[in-house]
Amino acid sequence: MSSARFPDAQIAAEASRRLDWDTAVPAHAVRVSVAQGRLTLSGELQREQQRAAMLEDVTRLFGVSGVTDRTVIKTG
Repeated sequence: MSSARFPDAQIAAEASRRLDWDTAVPAHAVRVSVAQGRLTLSGELQREQQRAAMLEDVTRLFGVSGVTDRTVIKTG
């Protein structure tokens, strides 16, 4: 098994691209950062369904070793 992995910048770019394409996730609502293949997502969403769509978009991305979800659901 190779220890090679995708560069963090490439993973971040692909995750951002997928989120931008998903109409269920509000544009520019989620910030993406990557360190050693681990995605951290932060921002504000309006509904739990948006969070589910966001996580589905990025969880299985090639090169991702894990996801930390720091998004919040905005109430009221």
